[in-house]
Amino acid sequence: MNPDPLNSRAVAYLCEVASQGGVRAAAEALDVNASVVSRQIALLERTLRMPLLTRQGRNVGVTEVGRMLVEFHRDQQRAVKQLHAQLDEYRHLERGRITVASGEGFIEGFVTGALHRFSVKHPHITIDIRAGSTAEVMAMLRNDEADIGLCVAAPGRQPGFRTRTFPLGPLCAVVTPGHPLAASGKVAPALLVSHRLIFMPGDFGMQMQLQAMLDADGLACVPAYRCDLFSTAQALAAAGLGVAFMSAAAARRRIAEAQLVAVPLDHPIARDFRCQLTTRSGRRLSPAADHLWKQLVASMSEA
Repeated sequence: MNPDPLNSRAVAYLCEVASQGGVRAAAEALDVNASVVSRQIALLERTLRMPLLTRQGRNVGVTEVGRMLVEFHRDQQRAVKQLHAQLDEYRHLERGRITVASGEGFIEGFVTGALHRFSVKHPHITIDIRAGSTAEVMAMLRNDEADIGLCVAAPGRQPGFRTRTFPLGPLCAVVTPGHPLAASGKVAPALLVSHRLIFMPGDFGMQMQLQAMLDADGLACVPAYRCDLFSTAQALAAAGLGVAFMSAAAARRRIAEAQLVAVPLDHPIARDFRCQLTTRSGRRLSPAADHLWKQLVASMSEA
């Protein structure tokens, strides 16, 4: 028995017979011999053990079972056309969904930069943005919950990921303009010990860098505050409650509004502060995600 009669050429012939009202007319429309059409439909009738054609005066019609097969074939053809249309939409970036996992400190720059340009050009692509610590961003990529990750560069090699790193500028002490550190051109780590400090959780890439710097200089600092949002850290610093730590870019808005100033930390680790653009190795990005990746690489290369 034919294992898949519903997808056979005979069903397409049957559909044409139903449309043309006869075997000969169907054969002419299909540009095949009429005997080929008759033979294929007869074979399908024997396979199904049911009649598919019936004589209606001078014309040939289809039986109830035949009509069911014809409708199935037409539905299938419509579905195939719709699938090809949707594939073209994905191919030409007119449809799609991208999930970007980002460190919170990068979201504003991402939104106003590469994402704005991408969305203006491709307004029908849906973008899911998920914020998290460096560890959370990497976990989302590892679990295929995100296509692209943007976070502080983690130290060392990261097997299982395709990564591009970019300089962020130095890690800075972020304080109010009236803070004692604000007038300094740079701040030595040893000077931080006497000030109230604002730390992030230990799995934040920025905090890892800061802790590595303090450990390298043998400094033990107990923070006055610990929070998990850079916006909270900025609010605390702007209120004069302590020294926050981040890149100048992460605090650009409050710096522009003269609420905060960013003073570079005077240390090799702080000077090598970098971010990374990451995706899981082996993950094939959709056309839309691949295009956004390339725009991010170009944007961050120019920064």
